[in-house]
Amino acid sequence: MPEAFAAVAGVHCTKVRLLVTQVGPWVLEATLEDATAMQGRVLSQLGELELSGTIDPRSGTFGEQRTVRIVAGGGGWGKVIAPQGYANDAGVKAADVAQDAAKLAGEELGAFTPRMPQLGVKYTRKEGPASVALVAAAGGAPWWVDYDGLTHVGPRPALTPAKDSYEVLSHDTRAQVVTLAVDDLNAIGVGSVLTERLDAPQVVRELEIIVDGEQLRVRAWCGGDDATSGRTIGLLRRIFDRFMAERIHGSWIYRVFGMDGDRVNLQIVRKASGLPDVLRVQMMPGLAGSHSKLTPGSEVLVTFANGGDPSLPCITNFLGRGGEGFVPEELNICEGAAGAARTGDTVEVICPPFVFSGTVGGAPATGVMTAVTGKMIGAIKTGSGKVKIG
Repeated sequence: MPEAFAAVAGVHCTKVRLLVTQVGPWVLEATLEDATAMQGRVLSQLGELELSGTIDPRSGTFGEQRTVRIVAGGGGWGKVIAPQGYANDAGVKAADVAQDAAKLAGEELGAFTPRMPQLGVKYTRKEGPASVALVAAAGGAPWWVDYDGLTHVGPRPALTPAKDSYEVLSHDTRAQVVTLAVDDLNAIGVGSVLTERLDAPQVVRELEIIVDGEQLRVRAWCGGDDATSGRTIGLLRRIFDRFMAERIHGSWIYRVFGMDGDRVNLQIVRKASGLPDVLRVQMMPGLAGSHSKLTPGSEVLVTFANGGDPSLPCITNFLGRGGEGFVPEELNICEGAAGAARTGDTVEVICPPFVFSGTVGGAPATGVMTAVTGKMIGAIKTGSGKVKIG
């Protein structure tokens, strides 16, 4: 191996470890031959492989040597960015939200393939790491940083390396790790499909390259079928799913497809949520004493009460003005049996017989008067200045 096989900003390295994961930025840790101070964006070399990344400020020296940690690109996806709201009646573009997050993080976007190109007419970006904002804008699509320092959103491309570009030295089937001999490190990357000397094709999901003195080791983790997450994320996801298996947190949008007495039959809107349709769900509106017969096709928010108890779904919110089915078929307040009247509505007033005392033709008279029809027709002239009814 040539003496300058591994170098950072032209300074020779005695030891290097490069970790390239399925999702996120690659990270290079290197021990320099001397204590040359470094900061900012640097170019690293591992043989023919060149990598553009940024020195982690936490890097330091020990004795006559300096150890540096280099994060792909601008190294800024961990930076906490401020919250921001977006609104666009034509639909907030996912690319615009992602581009804003990249700019604040000091990163540069390459290919961008989100789950959905638009995020709705309104979108709220929470305060937090820029990478979280990127993933949220992309709808959970995987993201990664290439060797040139560009951030891409979407699956990594599948690569088929030439048969003579690598040699499989061993395959630990239990750990799902393939150890390789490679002359040019550009030949193998995450997404590469390995076939030589293997019983079945193996897809590289994570790559570890170690240079130690004159030794070069390349190990590829080929576990899992999920191309959207790496080994660590996959493990954390399984732990989280196991922990949350018995709880359903958050509020979920459902669509009304019919009433069942005073309860509602609902259909989940977002099938990818993994939640089923639910039947005979009770309403818990914010207005005490009110009950609605909902319009089929309208959307509601369903919450699982008592900390996400799957046996306690309840409707807590309804669409506001302008939403489909915004007006219910019927609204009943305080178990009323009679319809509400409005200003301008025609009303009938019952006129019972009544005693009169006065004069008739100038002569004193008393008696009982009875209306011929027993009622009169009129109209309501006044009503509440604040409460309006349909």
